[in-house]
Amino acid sequence: MSRKITIKDVAAEAGVSEATISRALNDSPQVKPATRQRIQKIAQNLGYHPNGLARSIRVQKTNTLGVIIPDILNNFFTHIIRAIEDAAAQAGYDVLIVNTDEQDDREVSALNLMLEKQAAGVIITSAGGPTDYAAQLGNTPAVFVDRMPPAGIATQYDRVLVDNVRGTQDLVTQLIDRGAKRVGIINSAVSMTATERLQGYHQALAAAGQERDPAIEATARTDNSNVAQMTRQLLINQRCDGLLAADNTIMDAVLHKLPDLDLPPFQLGSFDDQDWFDFLPQPIVTAKQPIAQIGKTAVDRLIARINQPDLPAEEFRLSAKIITH
Repeated sequence: MSRKITIKDVAAEAGVSEATISRALNDSPQVKPATRQRIQKIAQNLGYHPNGLARSIRVQKTNTLGVIIPDILNNFFTHIIRAIEDAAAQAGYDVLIVNTDEQDDREVSALNLMLEKQAAGVIITSAGGPTDYAAQLGNTPAVFVDRMPPAGIATQYDRVLVDNVRGTQDLVTQLIDRGAKRVGIINSAVSMTATERLQGYHQALAAAGQERDPAIEATARTDNSNVAQMTRQLLINQRCDGLLAADNTIMDAVLHKLPDLDLPPFQLGSFDDQDWFDFLPQPIVTAKQPIAQIGKTAVDRLIARINQPDLPAEEFRLSAKIITH
């Protein structure tokens, strides 16, 4: 096995100090452009690769952004990760991803890992439990995505969220405009999301002059194990002629149940969009979240906070787009 080329080898070949080599490879203006180019060419020819870990130990910082998400198999979060990775790569950062499965203890472990790896900052989708983010993160910059941090510290951190209230109101209004007189909802188990989407649902009913009925407001369990039962309850027993699934995982469970039911025509809506909805036999209206914009906004804001730790915390609310399939 060939010996690993070190910075000492490059310095010997170039006839300069190791400090000069380091500055040249980091494009320091302290090194003349011609000298920088010569040193960089020598390093390339020798096959030298800087030791990023050693550098991070020296400066107590890496070019790594941590990402903590609750469910990597959820299509929404899969696409969020892709958007974050694209934006981070463009800015010269790597990404470390940890999945929590909505479990508080795994979230705490994930935060500890990010600090051990000296992540420059962390993007978090909270599991919604009692995690003490302020104590865990310390001075490490963080941005919350999709879900708010706990109420007591919510305004201490940047938040990148979708306008759940307006998106849901517009979505339910579309179902009503398409003829639905009794729209049921299977809501999310995520507290902030559920509260905001239920508010939008209520506002749409009020605007259309329809009465609220708690009997047609159901909530999915975290694992969606009751969604099939709730689908039957709302569409058969409660005779709803419209149904809103408050996220894409709930909609998946609804669609698995529909073939078992003998139903008259009804309106179907989902908060979250999927490309394959175009191929469903059942027409569906969706609120499509701006996933690429969410990821880029989170990365841009986190890097801004890394560079300017004293920036005031802000909340970014992005709009969902209504799509008819």
